[in-house]
Amino acid sequence: MRGAMASYDLICEDCGNSFEVFRQGFLKDEDRVCPECGSTDVRQKFSSFLSNLGGASASSGCAAPSGGSPFG
Repeated sequence: MRGAMASYDLICEDCGNSFEVFRQGFLKDEDRVCPECGSTDVRQKFSSFLSNLGGASASSGCAAPSGGSPFG
């Protein structure tokens, strides 16, 4: 069984290029090279994600459709 692919958002400190790296597992040093200028002065950008924690939240803004149709 193969693991899930992770997406890493990176930015080059030298030229400002933003790029994405997809890889299985952790980011490696060889992934931290800017495809535009070749610099290794690259940092990972902070990215947020949403997680379904299994509970309903009044502030989530999502509600199940009413009526018999799943299309509202």
